Amino acid sequence: MTGEGTGGTRGGLAGRTVVVVGGSAGIGLETARQVRAADGELVLVARDAERLRRAADELHPRSTAAFDARDTGRLEPFLGELPGQVDHVLVTAGSPAYTPLAELDLTNAGRDFGGRIAMLLAVARASREKVRAGGTLLFIGGTGGRRPAPGWP
Repeated sequence: MTGEGTGGTRGGLAGRTVVVVGGSAGIGLETARQVRAADGELVLVARDAERLRRAADELHPRSTAAFDARDTGRLEPFLGELPGQVDHVLVTAGSPAYTPLAELDLTNAGRDFGGRIAMLLAVARASREKVRAGGTLLFIGGTGGRRPAPGWP
């Protein structure tokens, strides 16, 4: 997003609306900063209301919402009720569990994995009529910068 894009704007985001789910920290927050630097509009969603407030004070988004994105009962209606259409939706919400493989509770792991998939499907379903033609849905996951090690999944 930092290179020259179409129309001479950085990344072609001027006047575009980007929804960042997980936008108060890490990759989400830095992406939100890049969107604003490129004169794009933001909608920020984050679980931690205080971190979201700090991000909003810095970035001046069009709107914000504080809730856990894994709560699909809140996520899907929130996206569906955004006024007008948006250009891009980025999801960075969620965090991996750091548990040695020998100690991994498969029931909890299945629930966590299923919750993550449900969240992504809810975003995709709610975005069908919300994202303009040519827009994007981008789902990012990570391991928080941890290095692989023996015994860790």
